[in-house]
Amino acid sequence: MGRGVFIEFWQHQKIYHFFFGILVLLLIFTCLVSLSKVSYSNEENVLAEDTNEKILNYIPIVNISSSVSSSSNSQYSIQPDCPVESWNTIRTNSIPNSELHKKLASNFSKSEYLYHTTPSVLAAFVYKDQITVTLTSENQYNKTVYCRYFDCQRREIPDQFYSVIFPQSTVLCARRPEAKYISITRNFTDTPEYPVPIIPRLEKEPPHYFTVCMATLYGDEPKFLQIVDFIEYYKLQGATFFHIYLRNVTDYDRVLLDDYVRTGDIEIIKMHDHHWRDDFMWHNAQINDCHHRNKYFSKWTALIDIDERIEMKNENHKTILSYLSSIHNSSIVNLHFQVQWVIKQNNTPARYESDEQLTREMLFHKYQNVSQVGGIWDQPKCIIRPEKIVAMTIHIPRAVYSGDRFTLIKPSVGVVRHYRNVEQRVFAGALKRMMSHGPFTIQPIPKWLREELTERILKRIKSVYNVVDEPCRKKQRIYRMHHIDAPCWLEKRKSKMLD
Repeated sequence: MGRGVFIEFWQHQKIYHFFFGILVLLLIFTCLVSLSKVSYSNEENVLAEDTNEKILNYIPIVNISSSVSSSSNSQYSIQPDCPVESWNTIRTNSIPNSELHKKLASNFSKSEYLYHTTPSVLAAFVYKDQITVTLTSENQYNKTVYCRYFDCQRREIPDQFYSVIFPQSTVLCARRPEAKYISITRNFTDTPEYPVPIIPRLEKEPPHYFTVCMATLYGDEPKFLQIVDFIEYYKLQGATFFHIYLRNVTDYDRVLLDDYVRTGDIEIIKMHDHHWRDDFMWHNAQINDCHHRNKYFSKWTALIDIDERIEMKNENHKTILSYLSSIHNSSIVNLHFQVQWVIKQNNTPARYESDEQLTREMLFHKYQNVSQVGGIWDQPKCIIRPEKIVAMTIHIPRAVYSGDRFTLIKPSVGVVRHYRNVEQRVFAGALKRMMSHGPFTIQPIPKWLREELTERILKRIKSVYNVVDEPCRKKQRIYRMHHIDAPCWLEKRKSKMLD
């Protein structure tokens, strides 16, 4: 009996040791796998830090990876609450034209304008082969940075990309699967600023043929009449969309802008960040963003101010669209227009009062005293092919990928009519420079344009501001439904009491 118990006990012990051995092996295997992952992650971090010291300017060109599933090409495992769009499964390893950028870098001045201590992201756009991030900082050209990617829930995707600020106020980033937001940091360990959405620019053909960017709105002059004049004028010239850059306007002006947003005519881009800058100092950042925002969004884009009208002078092409449609030379990527100044003595009105008042105050009716044509480099303005341009300045491309850097448009074909206010506001010498281009002559805009533009401006303004009023007694009836009195009703009662 004792021997039988011993055998049974030994058999139980063998089973116990067998299972214990299996558990030990599983534990060792799990530890080895974990160590390899940690090692791989540490190697990446060390490589990133090492790269920060060793790579001074650019990443070498590597061919774009083909479309791949996120599970095999990203360290980030997508959650069920983040659907994957078909366009957002691409991972790339390099930046197109990086060798060209490296050659051009020496021709770009290293501006130390303003005092940003961070990149300060404004917007981001994804193209077929890269993501372009525009910045509001203007003092960090050629500094190295990291592109930081986030999914639809703004959770960071641990697949950063090492890049450089080039061109001015721009970071070119590789693509990452499932990336819906992006931010930029100077160092790998920095906490990213709030990421911005990545806007797709992936259609086979640009959705627009001719668009317009209006330079940043600011200042104390009322703007509503100039805004509607600008937009309706360029719509008559063939523009189908507008990017309006905004620093500040009155509440009354903003009602008109918001109505154009409502009808899908414009997008408003608010120019603001957390570093000091005067209102007029946003022009460079605005031009840069307009350039990249319109890549693969529009074939042609005009970059102009609220007080500028590109005017076609050739009888064969009465509108800008007609002229653009006649261009078949692929080397033409920038149309360079010279300027004529128009003396503008007064501010535009602050509010709509009547059709007669508005018609009288329209710029093209009231101001027709026009200068001679300025020189080639005397504040010219451009219409560009955005995807052909490397970098823009206010008046001309700094560099192009292909084609001619500028194509001069003869004044007999087209000019910029610049309504210059005689009141000195910001720029020293502006009035003196304008007056040096005399003699001035009366030059109205073409009759067809004047009549059509007048009608369109009146129609839009009245649809926005001509609010139907009601008698006080009717207002009181509605107010009483809310158990309060109408302000006009209270005023009447107060007047009666005083009498």
